[in-house]
Amino acid sequence: MMKYWNFVFLSASSCLLLSADNLNAAVLLSSLSKSSHHHSHIHTLSHLDLSRFSPNLFLELTDKQSYQTVSVCFITDAGNCDGHKLNNNDDYTNPEDLCKQAGYSDTPCPEGSYPSDFCPYDSSYHAGCKCDAAYNQRCDGYDEKGVGVACGGKYKDCCNFCSDYKYSSIPAGYISNGECQSCDGKKYKIRCDPQKYVSASSCGIQGGSGSLCTDDYGTYYTKCNCPNNYEWNSAQKKCVCATSFKYSCLGTGYAGGEGNSCNNKYSKCKCSSGFTWNASQGACVCTGIDFCSLNQDCSTLGYAQQSCSNAAITIKCPFNTNYVSCFY
Repeated sequence: MMKYWNFVFLSASSCLLLSADNLNAAVLLSSLSKSSHHHSHIHTLSHLDLSRFSPNLFLELTDKQSYQTVSVCFITDAGNCDGHKLNNNDDYTNPEDLCKQAGYSDTPCPEGSYPSDFCPYDSSYHAGCKCDAAYNQRCDGYDEKGVGVACGGKYKDCCNFCSDYKYSSIPAGYISNGECQSCDGKKYKIRCDPQKYVSASSCGIQGGSGSLCTDDYGTYYTKCNCPNNYEWNSAQKKCVCATSFKYSCLGTGYAGGEGNSCNNKYSKCKCSSGFTWNASQGACVCTGIDFCSLNQDCSTLGYAQQSCSNAAITIKCPFNTNYVSCFY
């Protein structure tokens, strides 16, 4: 024989499950359970007069049927009434099954989210997951990506690939030409160190030599090849006249330069008559057998001026005609 649980509803939101130890309640349970359609005979206590049931009636009933002890629960209870709920068929279903039937799940939420909309029968089941407020970055801009896991297509933070910055460190002979904090650490653009290299275009048709350096701007060398009479000056980063070209070959005893010149200077001078070239002194010197052995300082000889105005007589210094002596 199928046994039914019998409920007396106290209000729209709660129910009282009565114990067989209560005499009058047992009579009520008996009267309810006798009906083959007991679901239609559930009443509220406010409509029943329990005083009309006697102990004798209860004793008589106990010989004919048995009762089970029940407990107090609320319809909105999350599952603390002996782990059972009443369904539409008056059978008792596990609250986990009720949640599953209603579409709830106990699957843990992924990182960055939390459960929401809990099942009313068992709060360990939920309808879905919501992202934490910290996940608010799209990270879909140019050259960027999200950091860590995403939630709903958003991240806590974004980082840059720094695609235009190809070096994670600066090689020897180069300097930084810009830096970028990338997803994998700091990255750099580089260029050849201008303190060590000179561009090939600056070297002209002679070209460059020494160590080679290349970057996005071109090719560089440690020095340029210099034309004849020139040599490389590393401090000035250019070709300059060779150190041997150091004489202007001007003044008393000079008749101009000898050989090639560089910036109007010569490595040797031609000397005037009575003078000879002295390599150790780098000058044309008097041979001592001509008038050049005389005092040739025009200023000490009285030729202190370079021009005369309205002078009666003007005499030029024989050793340097740029100086004159004026007589009025």
